[in-house]
Amino acid sequence: MSEDKAKEAWSADLSPAEALEASRLEAFDKVLDARLHKLQSAMLAKQQEMDRHLYRQFEAFHWLTQRLKIQGRLPPLRGWPLSPDVLLELHEWIMATRPRLIVEFGSGSSTLVIADALSQVGAGRLVSIEHSAHFGGKTQANLDREGLGKWVDLRVGELEPWQGEHLNTREDQTVSWYPVALLEDLQNIDFVLIDGPPAKTCEFARYPAVPAVIDKLAPDAAVWLDDAARGEEKRICQSWAEAFNCTFESVPMEKGLGVFTFERKPSVDTDTDTDTRIETPDDADTRPETPGDAER
Repeated sequence: MSEDKAKEAWSADLSPAEALEASRLEAFDKVLDARLHKLQSAMLAKQQEMDRHLYRQFEAFHWLTQRLKIQGRLPPLRGWPLSPDVLLELHEWIMATRPRLIVEFGSGSSTLVIADALSQVGAGRLVSIEHSAHFGGKTQANLDREGLGKWVDLRVGELEPWQGEHLNTREDQTVSWYPVALLEDLQNIDFVLIDGPPAKTCEFARYPAVPAVIDKLAPDAAVWLDDAARGEEKRICQSWAEAFNCTFESVPMEKGLGVFTFERKPSVDTDTDTDTRIETPDDADTRPETPGDAER
């Protein structure tokens, strides 16, 4: 006997109430099967997406390690540090554009990667701003191990109340940022990388970065904001793009990357033409005897 005929024979023996209940169970099974199939398809698509993202990070890490000249290993690159795709882009960009003065907020793997690029280029200087003496010490040890310390001016200062404009209006939080005194001697900054302070510092913790350096940027300076896919960072990007004369691009990296280019006219000082950039390690040999350097 076929399955359908057996089912009909079985149904014929049921009372009306039992037949109704059997019909309901059959309909429920069909709905459940459809939902399970939809869920399985969604899980498979998500797994495939995760595999693609993971492969992209493995691929970026491979090419990054091919470019780096360091002898030791990089710090761990999962969790809060910059992802391999951003670090690869960072190394390539620095070697292609050769910025003379770089400022980063938040030290770590990025410090080592930037220093390696500057070393290979043979010019430039990184000022790394860090709030944690513990992590700053680890970064300095990594730089010293690789002989890259001369390319980096690592400045450590505990977070302090931020006095400027901010997106955070909550009365239950103290708005903190890096000590602005650590930036006082800097001018003509070509490139800024923002990967700190930590998000737990306060709401919109990274907003002060551009207001703090806006008057210190060189013409056509670039600013990168990591973690730009997060909600708070999206708001920060929007606010910066609206408040300052810049172009903005959202780059699809693992955790999102906000890229800003600031079109600023060179400042003219009628009293002196001395370049206020920090000297690179090789400037003592290459700097001309007359004061002043050509602008980038």
